[in-house]
Amino acid sequence: MITTLTETQIPQKQRPTIPSPQTRTEPPEARASGPAEPDLAGRSQRLFSRWKEAALHWAKPFPFACRQYEYSVISSVDDQGGAPTKTLVQKVLDAVQCAKDVDLSAITARLRKEPLFSPKEPLYPEIWPGEHYKLLAGFVESMRPRKVVEVGTYQGLSALALLARLPVASQLLTLDIVPWDEMRPTFLQETDFSDGRLRQVLGDLSQREFFAQFAPELSSCELLFIDAPKNVVFERTLLEFLETIPTSPNLLVVFDDIRQWNMLSIWRGIRRPKMDLTSFGHWSGTGVVEWNGCQPGTHAA
Repeated sequence: MITTLTETQIPQKQRPTIPSPQTRTEPPEARASGPAEPDLAGRSQRLFSRWKEAALHWAKPFPFACRQYEYSVISSVDDQGGAPTKTLVQKVLDAVQCAKDVDLSAITARLRKEPLFSPKEPLYPEIWPGEHYKLLAGFVESMRPRKVVEVGTYQGLSALALLARLPVASQLLTLDIVPWDEMRPTFLQETDFSDGRLRQVLGDLSQREFFAQFAPELSSCELLFIDAPKNVVFERTLLEFLETIPTSPNLLVVFDDIRQWNMLSIWRGIRRPKMDLTSFGHWSGTGVVEWNGCQPGTHAA
């Protein structure tokens, strides 16, 4: 099921007043959940990225060979704020405990059957630690949230992992700007939507009007997974908007790729209780934020 929200679907009293984001010059990426970029701008950005990567590789040669790599930064954490609370640490431990017993073989089977999926590609749902799919399922199993929101459907692997442990009476809303059945390849199937737990919503949460329309869903969700364009603009704007609405006292926000270059400043700038879970999640960085935890600076110990 794919849903596009309209103004008439949200009562006027539920629409929050969202401040206009500051004007930013970074070009948006065309990938899931961000505004589509003009073709010329997209080619220019990709060309610049390749040039930058080549320059970095020349200046700082990579010390070993691997399938994929990202340049990042190692930095101190004592001066960044957002120390985890005891509550957050316990929630993470519970999720990890569940993750180690999660079986995602049904999702892996879809990868094996997909003609467009290269046999040279890893079977991502089975890699843990190293990929975040089992950890996402672990959070759902340990938290038993009534509503989960995913920002960035893409090929559907994360949605399937979240759905694998979602309680019967709960709901998973996955957002993107591209309908799931137009993505090639996609690992989602019509039957995944048949029991009503999974629904795709089309829209861009960095756009003020759409955010206002979707805000009631965000206010009631207990687990928010952000796997968006990583172009800085989208993530910063979404976080600014999220600050303006009431949210569940139990809300956990999980970020993908927090160690990628474009996400470093976003992650470090979050002052709410948080933990870097890369060792138990995605090799490119997984972070979790206790959105309504105690004041920043309160340590677990």
